[in-house]
Amino acid sequence: MPYRADRAPLAAPALDEIAAARVRDGRTPACSWAVFGPEGVLAAGVSGDESVAPVPEAGTAFRVASCTKSVTAATLLSFVAEGSLSLDTPLTEVLDATVLGASRAPTLGELASMSGGIPIDDPWADRQESLSTPDFDRLVGDGIRLSYEPGTTYEYSSFAYAILGRVLERVGGKPYPQLVRERILEPLGLTGLGYDRRIDAPIAEGFAKVEGRWIRQPWAEPGAFSALGGLIATPTALATWAGWLAAAWRDGASDDVLGVALRRAMQEPRTPVPGSARTHYGLGLVVEEDPRHGRIVSHSGGYPGYGANMRWHPESGLGVIVLENGRYSGATRPATLALHLLLDSAADPEAEPTLWPETAAARHVVEDLLRTWDDAALAGVAADNLVLDESFALRRAHAERLRDRIGLAADAPVLPLTGSAARSDSPAHLAWTVVGATGAIRCEIRLTPVREPKLQTLHLRLT
Repeated sequence: MPYRADRAPLAAPALDEIAAARVRDGRTPACSWAVFGPEGVLAAGVSGDESVAPVPEAGTAFRVASCTKSVTAATLLSFVAEGSLSLDTPLTEVLDATVLGASRAPTLGELASMSGGIPIDDPWADRQESLSTPDFDRLVGDGIRLSYEPGTTYEYSSFAYAILGRVLERVGGKPYPQLVRERILEPLGLTGLGYDRRIDAPIAEGFAKVEGRWIRQPWAEPGAFSALGGLIATPTALATWAGWLAAAWRDGASDDVLGVALRRAMQEPRTPVPGSARTHYGLGLVVEEDPRHGRIVSHSGGYPGYGANMRWHPESGLGVIVLENGRYSGATRPATLALHLLLDSAADPEAEPTLWPETAAARHVVEDLLRTWDDAALAGVAADNLVLDESFALRRAHAERLRDRIGLAADAPVLPLTGSAARSDSPAHLAWTVVGATGAIRCEIRLTPVREPKLQTLHLRLT
């Protein structure tokens, strides 16, 4: 299905509302976001609670936690590309490690794809950020205890990525942050990312909610566990990184820094996630199959004081970043909502859906209502439940607020459905996008299943 990336900036009002709701609902003191497409970062914004801390500027950096794993995986693959490592290399060939509870050591590829057999280790691993290298070497030398045979079962392990970071140091002969900087960040010209406070951006303080109050969390300096979650980034910098990964699916993508085939390999399903036939872990990234839009690539991050999510749609190149400074805030939820809104609004079907005449007529009534509200016009197509579910006065106030928010003029033309990101589950259903000067509204209607169908559902939201 074609997607119109030029519509992505129109999602800014919807993202602002999502971010504001996160703060208002007490999920996080601040929520910062960015939207990107094939041409780069398209929009960005931030919301915050001034009673907790000053609202961060748009260029403020956050810890991105486990989104770091994508950078570690890319650095590992840079060694694979030059032939100094292989994903099939057993761990014990490149690190003095003792493996307990399994017949063999996991390979580097198994560790990177969450099938190394190491049991889940959150939140213990998040508290080990600053562990020294000698202490880490003693830890893995004493024994890495596995709960499964390597290569047989998915289990999310942050420790696995700390181990990979140490492998890179042993093979590369330099500290992990330096290897990432020299091999990935600097060749790509990426700024606004780093592993310590010397990053060229202000850093948002992290908070945890304790007995209903936001409490500042201590800062952890980089150390032996930084490869699993130590990256600090601004939303636009992380969007630029994610956009570079997404660009691997575009025709003519460059092989510079890391080849297209290896970047695509990061985004291919490798290890099935139990309980979800549509979700796999790739290499430092999660790969999902969305029933409506196809493949979605993502990674979340949770850390003492922070939450993060980056996700994108390889087919269109559209993606979303959400960074928050609340402990384990659950940024996946707003990022998922935002990307679905973005894709629903940008989808451009090649043919109009087959609708009942009454459905098509109701759509035009709604288009007129958004421009100039008319209770009588709505009453003429409404089923009896519509006013009982929500009064016309409330519906009018909501519609007019959205109209003003997107800058929809009274004489704005009605776009054909083929240009309105139309979607239909049945002839009685239609969802479509109304585009204004500064934003867009996603409309959805459903008609009753009787001889003379009437409008039983009317949903309007920013998109």
